[in-house]
Amino acid sequence: MTLKHASLVFGRHFSLLDVDVVARQVGPGIVFLTFKHSFLGQGIILHCVTPEEPLLQKVSHSIYYQKNIPAIVPRFILMAECTQFERDVMVWNNKKYISKPLLVKEDSAIAKHRRWYSQFYSDNSPRLTFQEDGLDW
Repeated sequence: MTLKHASLVFGRHFSLLDVDVVARQVGPGIVFLTFKHSFLGQGIILHCVTPEEPLLQKVSHSIYYQKNIPAIVPRFILMAECTQFERDVMVWNNKKYISKPLLVKEDSAIAKHRRWYSQFYSDNSPRLTFQEDGLDW
């Protein structure tokens, strides 16, 4: 997945803050985020997710960055990424699983990702035993 991160400050676009990101998921537990910035260089953030017991996972974040960039830059980037990840975890912990969600055409990547990810579930994986009709808002 390729993304272009653009920042608006008070409604104005500052191209100096743009970052190109390529996300690549390798199996259920490894994600590579490769990013490039016009003058802050490029680097890779590696997310590793290791199951420790049912419903408990250990997540580690590592960053690999150019040597010619001051260490404060990758530290800041990793801190920002970890903050965003913590926000995502809050959403994941409070979401409700819907086996066949209503998706618009633009959300086709969600269905494709679910199909791809389903290969990593075992026969012993917990399953949803019922499905509610309709959507709760």
